Amino acid sequence: MRKGVKRLIIKIKMYIYMSKLRSGLANDRRRYRCSCAPQFNMSVLSGTGSIYYGNFNQVTIPGSLTDVGYVNIPNTLDDGDVPIPMANIVFNFFGTNFSNNLYWASNNALIFGTPNPHLETDISRNLLPSILIGNYDRALKTFYYTNSVTTNYSMTILRVTFYDYYTNTISDSTYQYQIRLIKENVGYQRQFVEVYVISSPPSPGYSTAINSYPSGFDINGNPQDSNANPIDSTKNSPYNITNGTIFLNPCGSTYSTSSPNANTSFVFSSDSTGTSWVFNNNSHVSV
Repeated sequence: MRKGVKRLIIKIKMYIYMSKLRSGLANDRRRYRCSCAPQFNMSVLSGTGSIYYGNFNQVTIPGSLTDVGYVNIPNTLDDGDVPIPMANIVFNFFGTNFSNNLYWASNNALIFGTPNPHLETDISRNLLPSILIGNYDRALKTFYYTNSVTTNYSMTILRVTFYDYYTNTISDSTYQYQIRLIKENVGYQRQFVEVYVISSPPSPGYSTAINSYPSGFDINGNPQDSNANPIDSTKNSPYNITNGTIFLNPCGSTYSTSSPNANTSFVFSSDSTGTSWVFNNNSHVSV
């Protein structure tokens, strides 16, 4: 056989061999390719969040809600609490699920458990478990909510409109916050409370940082709240978290002397049990 023919035969055999080899590698790649869905990643991002423009459900104010305060403005809630319909979304606070026992206080706080509306005008460290969002003697005008449940996360969105102080009149300005309660359904199952300040009230609320309030002073010359009670000495900011025993003061003195600016947002985030909380200013959640 001629040398040229031999070389051709060798090349053909090598081609067949390499073709089989490539086919085997392709089969291996198909066999070991991951068919998993992309991992879901929720995070807290820097910058302002966004306003939800979808449909809301409305709770009539005051409707059948109990108001123990001084109603200066018709159709408002002075000292009262609105049950938050959570659609069975699990939301833990210091190890307990409060999905069926969570309230929005008219004095700007999330209340976990049985409310105490008369004393919620100025929540102290040992009153009840709560997240304070500008806690002050305010008057709630409107309350809207909506729920969203997906495979990766669940969320309840609140839209609250309120007067700065309970002695305001009907012609005075109102202010508005959007609050998103978010729970991861996968992974670490973390929790988030995102607050978007649609419009900013002039008074930040009760804290040790302000030395004068409309309610004046006690006999010792210390600032007092509208119930004539002293301000809790450990309440560094009216934007705060208490487990029912102590203030965590995650914000430090942030917002202690002035409210957050309009069109800004901030986030409280926690582990799955709602025990360890972190404050991120000028931020939002990535969903």
